Amino acid sequence: PTQAVPAETNPRSVLNRLFGKSDKPGQTTQADPLDRKMLDLVIGGARDLRRKLPLNDQHKLDEYLDSVRAVERRIAAFEYRQKEAALEKAGVSVSKRNASDSPPIEIKIPEGDKRSEYMQVMCDLNVLAFQTDTTRVSSYIGSTPNGVSYPELGFNDQHHSQTHHNNKDKEKMRKVAAIAKFNIDQFAHMIKKMRGIREGDGTLLDNCIMMWGSGLEDGSTHSRANLPFIIAGGGGGSINTGRFLPHTKGNQGDLLTTLLACAGVPVDRPIGIATKQLPEMMARA
Repeated sequence: PTQAVPAETNPRSVLNRLFGKSDKPGQTTQADPLDRKMLDLVIGGARDLRRKLPLNDQHKLDEYLDSVRAVERRIAAFEYRQKEAALEKAGVSVSKRNASDSPPIEIKIPEGDKRSEYMQVMCDLNVLAFQTDTTRVSSYIGSTPNGVSYPELGFNDQHHSQTHHNNKDKEKMRKVAAIAKFNIDQFAHMIKKMRGIREGDGTLLDNCIMMWGSGLEDGSTHSRANLPFIIAGGGGGSINTGRFLPHTKGNQGDLLTTLLACAGVPVDRPIGIATKQLPEMMARA
């Protein structure tokens, strides 16, 4: 629970991992039996080893096994989707989708290296994963920790270097503003696509909660006093939308705790530094 999930930055790898897509039209990739065999071998050996270790070393081994189990769940999900695909091919319907739902969106892997195209296809992969109910939770980081460059904006400076402007360097401040707008435009691309997808009596966006934001108010001073967040989606009617709340009193943990409550996820303890929920965000019953 304390280990970060490894990020996948290649859109084709994400598509293959989620849906078993092949480069050849109409074909899917096959799970490698060796993956399953090796996984069983590793987990079996780890269990034998754990019995011989002192308590501290058992904890370290458990951290390693958490990542191994993530691989195991991924392979199990992959095998399940292959089984569903085989049933559908045989004429057996396994879909829970309504007849009025939009068909799954098409994913086009970009051939060039434009940052906007890359970000949009990664956003589209998130949308497709939600639309097909392949996952209920997804995270997307628009910029790496040390920043990326944005030649589409007319400069090659990395994001991170431009944030250290000390509120004096006007050119750096201009570039940071351009990068922020660029990134929010990509988020808008994803939200617009979700709003255009029919699902049940509404849209995919109506049934999702999407959060876009930053862990810093000001990258120059690393201030966290006024964190800006955009919340999109109705959360199945749990969120009061269409408003700007400039005076919300709370921290990032309070926000995350509130979003989990809106998603119907019970929380038995505060998240991080959270102390409460933010009722002004929630739709009144």
